[in-house]
Amino acid sequence: MTLQDIVFVYQMQEPEELRWHGRRHSHGPGQYEMHYFLQGQGRFRLEDEVWQISQGSLFFCRPGQVHSIEATNLEEPLSYYAVLLELDQPGELLQELLEGEGPRWVARQIGTNFRFFFEELRERGLSSQETLRRAAEHQFISFCYLLASPRGEERPLSSQTIHVEKALEVMQRCVSRAVTLEDIARSVGISREHLVRLCQESLGITPMRYLRRLKIEAATSMLVSSRRSVKEISRHLGFSSEFHFSKVFKGITGLAPSRYRRVFRQGLGTPPRGERREEPGG
Repeated sequence: MTLQDIVFVYQMQEPEELRWHGRRHSHGPGQYEMHYFLQGQGRFRLEDEVWQISQGSLFFCRPGQVHSIEATNLEEPLSYYAVLLELDQPGELLQELLEGEGPRWVARQIGTNFRFFFEELRERGLSSQETLRRAAEHQFISFCYLLASPRGEERPLSSQTIHVEKALEVMQRCVSRAVTLEDIARSVGISREHLVRLCQESLGITPMRYLRRLKIEAATSMLVSSRRSVKEISRHLGFSSEFHFSKVFKGITGLAPSRYRRVFRQGLGTPPRGERREEPGG
């Protein structure tokens, strides 16, 4: 099994972004996709069935299944993780699990306590180190087997995990605001020092660096899928100035915001390998 892509979509609300994620499409042979929603309101369409999206909704698509995501309330925009995996060869044990579970795999409610799992999966799965990518693959397989267990939606949480989950929730909701480490720690209910230590141990990054990265990820989406100016984007994301925003942006992406827009806007709408688009009414 190979994890082909892992993305975090933050507050889906730009017109081109809505059209892209709302496209009716399917994936090729051996490709499966999992969507885990953290916030927002919408509908998930899979073939001829429609489910309402709520916090903690998880949906699973098999090869060839046509699906799409529709936002229904832009005042409550959708944020979610999507994991695209490909089985390297037919008959893998994971395939037997995914194909054998039937309707239980399609849609379920697992709650919102899995932010840390998906964030860690994304960090490892997209790593340049093969050992970390392999660790992510085994982590995902383990997660699927836990979901298949009779009480797979539940899991005991340590106090450390609870605090990290809460910190991730707070930071993901603060992307468009200027907040301090003290603000985040107060919302989580622990000291600043404790918060920094937990995030470094669990995520390998300090809270404020993680928040800056989230802001830049949101900025990349806005640059590519909206016509907002760099100044408007920097203000929307709570940066003190356009200069500060551009400096942080280039430090993380390697490109200035305007250059990033020119390079990647032309690639908007490029589907993953193996994806098939469905025409409306098709």
